[in-house]
Amino acid sequence: MKQTFGYARVSTADQNTDTQIDALQEYGCDRIFQEKISGLSVQRPALDKMLSLLRPGDTVVVSRFSRLGRSRDHLISLIGSFCQRGIIFKALDLGIDSATPSGKLVIGIFAALAEYDREMILEKTRAGQLLAKARGKHIGRPSGVNRENYTKVRKALEKGLSVNEIANLTGISLSSVKRYRKAMSAAMPQG
Repeated sequence: MKQTFGYARVSTADQNTDTQIDALQEYGCDRIFQEKISGLSVQRPALDKMLSLLRPGDTVVVSRFSRLGRSRDHLISLIGSFCQRGIIFKALDLGIDSATPSGKLVIGIFAALAEYDREMILEKTRAGQLLAKARGKHIGRPSGVNRENYTKVRKALEKGLSVNEIANLTGISLSSVKRYRKAMSAAMPQG
């Protein structure tokens, strides 16, 4: 049986969800989830509970578009997930309805803008890296071998410790321990 779920959120304890709840009840939501939690918070128990109950054909309604996601990207990700799962999304304040052609268009525009932003950030990052490299600055992990860490790994391997044990005991990353072990194996004479 298809259900209509409402979601309401306010950011601070001194705000209340009354106007959002009224709009969701007036719309006819079967169940309404609400929370008082900052949009920046990753932990959103009421939203997580609602998401776990959604089934294809269900509808998610918010009275205000910005109340659903932590950020624009999170919001677009949630709406994209709804579309993939066959869940209808409606934002009453903007008249967005993902079941209509115009709603799909608006959501598509938002997704395209988010993708454009991500591409611009990547392009700026790449340009900055190239500029730094042209100026002689090293980008990434330091080249070469840290002799002190290499020696620690060699001694630990000689004592029969595992890669995980060495990483835990020395604080040297697992990838570095493996890399040093591989370099030691390559340096050993094959007999």
